[in-house]
Amino acid sequence: MSREENPPVHPDLAAVVDALRKQGLLPVVHGDVYSVRAHLERINAWAAQRSVPLSYERTLGFAVDGRTVPCKLYWPEGDETPCLMFYCHGGGFRHGSLAGWDAPLRQLVRDSGLAVLSIDYALAPEHRFPVAFNEVAVIISRVIKLGAITDCPVRGYALGGDSAGANLALGVAIALRDAGIDALRQLLLFYGSYSRDLTSDSWQRLGGYGGQNLSVETMHAYWASYLANDEADWRVQPIIGELAGLPPVRLVVGELDPLVDENRELASRLQSAGVTTDLQVLANMPHGFIRFNEVAPVARNVIAAQGNALRKAFSGRGNFP
Repeated sequence: MSREENPPVHPDLAAVVDALRKQGLLPVVHGDVYSVRAHLERINAWAAQRSVPLSYERTLGFAVDGRTVPCKLYWPEGDETPCLMFYCHGGGFRHGSLAGWDAPLRQLVRDSGLAVLSIDYALAPEHRFPVAFNEVAVIISRVIKLGAITDCPVRGYALGGDSAGANLALGVAIALRDAGIDALRQLLLFYGSYSRDLTSDSWQRLGGYGGQNLSVETMHAYWASYLANDEADWRVQPIIGELAGLPPVRLVVGELDPLVDENRELASRLQSAGVTTDLQVLANMPHGFIRFNEVAPVARNVIAAQGNALRKAFSGRGNFP
């Protein structure tokens, strides 16, 4: 299918793109990484204007290998001992912030009943692989071994992420399993990048589609920033890792996302490894949509569906609806 034959972008997200253009926030600026980060934060701030903070949100710091890693804890209403989801934001390993994911994570807490700990892992190119990977693994291991966070007991654990954050989440889940830590009960991965192979049909057909700045060119730049020595092992490409023994995995990706083919391939590999897997390929959806949950009802509905599924899974009513 040629680009001209691709389905149209969902009208909710097309409206977001139009609004961002009118605000002068699209296209994303090119230039040094700091300018791009600042521009993306302006987009996130615009998208999150309507987001209402939870009653309890707290910034924490975890010391890992000489760096204090900022994290943000979001706590559900009326539950003193909830389950906890660790979360890794997207951004190509070199963009993204805690504040930029406030809106979708607040909604996820409300819809799921889980607490969320968002991990502001070290960004490239200032910190290259495996710094971010190690930070996420150490923080999650530390909290699980303690069995509590901010002195509050935790009943169970999940791990989630989007885009580059989904890559980190899946890789760290493999590392935790290998370390004998089997406390994770669910993985929730939105439109993850799991492979360095950019030759798939979806990469060629959908790069840069739907107002998103994800293309073969930008993904090459992200990998070049992230990797100091052109690494290609399973910590970088978790799709090639040993997947057996992972907890149930929920994969969510849009049909207009250049990452859709590798998400389909990952789902197939997980199922072949005996992992309970749910893949949802969403019609008319491009990359990067969860940050727009406050301005695009379709994105809000996707998070609500995943939050409700997590609520059911952690209430003992099955892994998937």
